[in-house]
Amino acid sequence: MSIFDNLPPEDQERLEVAALWWQRLQKDPSIEMSDDFLLWIAEPVNCRAFKAVESTMSALSDFGATPNILDMRRTALTRLRNAGVKRWMPRVLLARVAAVILVVAVGGGVVWYVRSQAPDSYTTEVGERRVVALVDGSRISLDSDSEVNVRYTDAARAVVLNRGRARFDVAHDVKRPFTVTAGTKTVVAVGTSFDVERLGSTVLVTLIQGHVLIKDAAAPLPTPTQPRPKRTLSMVAGQQLVAAVDGKPVISRTDLSDATAWESGHLVFRGETLAEAVERVNRYTDHPIMVDPSAASIRISGVFNAGDIGSFVSAITGYFPVEATTDANETITLQKRS
Repeated sequence: MSIFDNLPPEDQERLEVAALWWQRLQKDPSIEMSDDFLLWIAEPVNCRAFKAVESTMSALSDFGATPNILDMRRTALTRLRNAGVKRWMPRVLLARVAAVILVVAVGGGVVWYVRSQAPDSYTTEVGERRVVALVDGSRISLDSDSEVNVRYTDAARAVVLNRGRARFDVAHDVKRPFTVTAGTKTVVAVGTSFDVERLGSTVLVTLIQGHVLIKDAAAPLPTPTQPRPKRTLSMVAGQQLVAAVDGKPVISRTDLSDATAWESGHLVFRGETLAEAVERVNRYTDHPIMVDPSAASIRISGVFNAGDIGSFVSAITGYFPVEATTDANETITLQKRS
């Protein structure tokens, strides 16, 4: 019995799918940049399976024609057919894929099992901004009061934005996509620049340069014969995605100078609700402003210096039908002017 036979069924199938991807890439290298392949390989376990296939295929030329290997190849082909792989894999590829997974098993297929490691955590305090340089040349620019967890392995560059906002400038590596998960959304990138923000239960993604895919964090992945889920969205530079928990994600054009103004210490609002604006403003203060429901939906516009709470409150009460009250604990509440 081979190493492959000892693997759980789901891992055997993963290697089979990886082998089929490898076969398709040999015929058409451009598939490497396809949305379906990027979504599939963005999962660390899939990436490890693909690397196992890719790194051991040279063994075919060394011993692929020996009698013992040919016999094992026939056994692998029979196993694939009995397992019902033909339901989703074209018959003409069965023998080729059997050969691929055989080499992986004989050549040390367990290499794609990589022990998970604890993520690195990066945070900023209120009023602090920070740039984190990652080992592959990528950079994360953290806004005030933000936190990310970063896990790098040989098969994954995975980031989780726990709170706040960050810009990601990603070094190109098509065989190891860069993923950022925020709430229920995951951004898949190869080499690009984008901004991700958590605003309450809403996730905003702004694409500054390049191309990214947005998928539900728990969405099924494509295979070489099954296209990507309909819920997967594609973005181009200059677009912003707004994904609320209780609504359909919306992608629209945005002004990149406004969207990235926070990096130079400015907050730009163009018709946001007062509640949304205050949530951003509160990222820069230890004494959060409160918004009364009566004023929460008022739309505001303006440019403000991050952290200058006094000027923000003065401008809001001076130009909009809003008044401010301060209680004994010095908490400021904004409410609709009566």
